[in-house]
Amino acid sequence: MIFQDRSQAGVVLAQRLAGRVRCPCVVAAIPRGGVVVALPIAERLGAPIALVFARKLTSPSWPELAFGALDEDGFEALDDDTIDALGIDATHIQSARARTRDSIHARIELYRAPPLADLLPGRGVVIVDDGLATGLTVLAAIRYARRHDATDITVAVPCASSESAARIEREADRLVTLVTEPGFRGVSQYYVDFSQVSDEQVTAMLATVRTRSGDAVASGTGGRPA
Repeated sequence: MIFQDRSQAGVVLAQRLAGRVRCPCVVAAIPRGGVVVALPIAERLGAPIALVFARKLTSPSWPELAFGALDEDGFEALDDDTIDALGIDATHIQSARARTRDSIHARIELYRAPPLADLLPGRGVVIVDDGLATGLTVLAAIRYARRHDATDITVAVPCASSESAARIEREADRLVTLVTEPGFRGVSQYYVDFSQVSDEQVTAMLATVRTRSGDAVASGTGGRPA
């Protein structure tokens, strides 16, 4: 299955999720690409949308290869096999952690989205990204949601490698994906248009959602249990 773009993938994924997600819930998108996928899902579920800030940990020597991920609380999920295979030492891990922490804090300040932690108690969460390569970023997001008392965790992605899907299924309550392949070629290979999503686009999308929902995102009232 090849998707035209992230938005079309989100529409198809929203259809697959209907009836499979426990409500009330919040849709938590991993910026930036995950936000585009998450918008039609939040609309279909009638759920508020928030951002979950988790980012890859990489080495300058292998910038495209993640050996872990960090969440906004500073907790990390590490892939020990990759660390051992690449010979990454504690100094490199500490340096990557500092760079990633600074990047997360900058995005939190830029987007000014409501803290996901404030929306989670008493709710389930649907964590959305545009695909799973290693799955480490989503793994960090799952653990963040667990620590902040999400009642139920669904991970929804258009495509995933078999290895990353198995990793996520061990920690989430459910994984919903449209394509899972053992010979995964990278997330971009499953999209006709996989253009980079800018910070300005994310900010504009969040503003549109707030306007359309009567500021339910900002107030945290959408879908909250009575």
